[in-house]
Amino acid sequence: MKLFFSFFVLLSSLHFFSQTNLDYSKVEQYILNNKLDSASYFLNTLKDSPQKELLNNLITTEKLTYADYYLFISNLTKRQGVNYLDVQRYINNTVLDPLNKNKIDKDFYNIKWILTTKLLEDAHLKEGNEEQKKLENYVNQFSENTPNYRWATTKLKTHSVVMYFIEKELKKGKNLSLKCLKIAEDLNDIDLQIAFLYNYGGYLLNELNVDKFITTSERILSLDKQLPKHSFYYYKTIRNIINAYIYKGGYDKEVAKLIEELYNSEARVYSYLLYVQMITKLNKDSEVFKTVLKKFEVSNVLELIKKLEVLGKNQNSNGYFFLIDKFSRALQKHKYYDEALAYKEKGIALTRKIYSEELSASLANFKITQAEKEKERELKQEKEKTNLYLIIALLSLFLLSITFITLKKLKKQSLELSDKNKIIKKSLNEKDLLVKEMHHRVKNNFQLITSLLELQTKDIEDEKALQLALEGKNRVNSMALIHQKLYQNKKGLIDFNEFINLLVKEINTIYDSNNKVSTIIDSKNMLLDIDTAIPLGLIINEIITNAYKYAFIDLENKRLEVFMNRSSAEDITLIVQDNGPGISEKIDLNKTKSLGLRLIKRLVKQLHGVLKINNVNGTRFEITVKDFEARKAID
Repeated sequence: MKLFFSFFVLLSSLHFFSQTNLDYSKVEQYILNNKLDSASYFLNTLKDSPQKELLNNLITTEKLTYADYYLFISNLTKRQGVNYLDVQRYINNTVLDPLNKNKIDKDFYNIKWILTTKLLEDAHLKEGNEEQKKLENYVNQFSENTPNYRWATTKLKTHSVVMYFIEKELKKGKNLSLKCLKIAEDLNDIDLQIAFLYNYGGYLLNELNVDKFITTSERILSLDKQLPKHSFYYYKTIRNIINAYIYKGGYDKEVAKLIEELYNSEARVYSYLLYVQMITKLNKDSEVFKTVLKKFEVSNVLELIKKLEVLGKNQNSNGYFFLIDKFSRALQKHKYYDEALAYKEKGIALTRKIYSEELSASLANFKITQAEKEKERELKQEKEKTNLYLIIALLSLFLLSITFITLKKLKKQSLELSDKNKIIKKSLNEKDLLVKEMHHRVKNNFQLITSLLELQTKDIEDEKALQLALEGKNRVNSMALIHQKLYQNKKGLIDFNEFINLLVKEINTIYDSNNKVSTIIDSKNMLLDIDTAIPLGLIINEIITNAYKYAFIDLENKRLEVFMNRSSAEDITLIVQDNGPGISEKIDLNKTKSLGLRLIKRLVKQLHGVLKINNVNGTRFEITVKDFEARKAID
């Protein structure tokens, strides 16, 4: 009873733990699918923690190391529902091979190793073998004297141990496990010892040697306590030893302690199997049985099974198969025979789907690979001798022919260079003609639009409509002026100091040519790209036009100041100040009907900028916007 009571003490905390883990799972899945904006949004809703900091670094791609990626993929192994094909795609697209060829990078190695292992566990045998081959190719770049070489080549053999088990070559697999375990002990590498002890335990279970399996699992847990963080096999070992303890009986205290630890961990998905196993061994009249049903808010075993099926459905294919199998046994125990048979058939269908084609192809590939390796070892020495003689012969031939080839090549290059220069010159001339034609057509289009607006204004009698048409014409002129400056600058940039000066002169001519306005313009060395220049040009046009229309009416000493500079590496600041009566304080930018102010606000938003308007000896517009590269990074 004490054993089963430990199960229920933790049920009340299950919902909170699931919700917290679900939030992180959502962010992790967005990262795997490269939906970084969504990942960032949901991550900002979570409390600060080391896991949040790691995920944020993965989103912003700042300060990333192989250790960060390894921690990320290790965390993924502790939750259910992970599609390791997504993980494979993410790792292969994101994690580059190490540049250091002097030693094997253990963190990078472990990223690939854990990916290979999880693909095999999730029945993606083809992809798992592909990743194993990549890992072998990485290790084969190094010599036997390279640091970590013996560790790496030994850990590679975990793949062979697993494949031997699948092939039922049990003696080979068991002996290889023990051989590699001895090497791990010589290296004094605890992680490596745990890996081969865990796989060795699988062979012990196959032999039904439960006592030795328990001893081996206890040794794994003891070794794991010496590590700063739990190993990849820690929670799996807890699950397995709990099953062994329950099977043997007499381990109530040990089981209760381990179950409590399992429930409080990220690996709670393993608990579903334990619940089903427990129900299978209980009589429906027992108090513990009734308590289980009550905790899960169900009235019978069939309802409990359906609820646990929903909870466990998102785990990997193998885990889900074992859960289905346990469902069948529990239902049979409690005399739901039709439902038990249905789950048994479901498990059979799932097994066929997982292993039929992929397993046979993977096994064939594994056998071929092993044969190829053996053949390669036999031919290696003979090839080395042959290659040495061949290198000597080729070197001699090379030295004899190098002079002749060099002279012939120099002559040929001289002729080719002359031809290439002619082609390049012709290509440049054609390009210049195309560019000139393009700019000429754009200029004509602007002139055509301006002419159409002028013709339109002649038929407009309404003063307000006429004013709107004139303002539209001014905006077109502003863009035409920017295009003119772009064409004149060979670097493809607009000199904004010249643009502002010309723009002010044109507006002054249109609105008040006989009444001078004292103008101060300070925007030297402001060279902008076309995508930034056009919105900024339209903003300046609107502000200065408004100053001439409203601020300078009945004002004797008119003054206009325009300042523009780079306030930081990414930011551009624009200040336009007049000495008029100031903008009305009643104007609300969010509700204004003024087309000009609405256009300014929208253009500032387009440039990811901030707009400030205040009355300080007139109207002062202060605008800060992002340059092209900064906007591109945000978008």
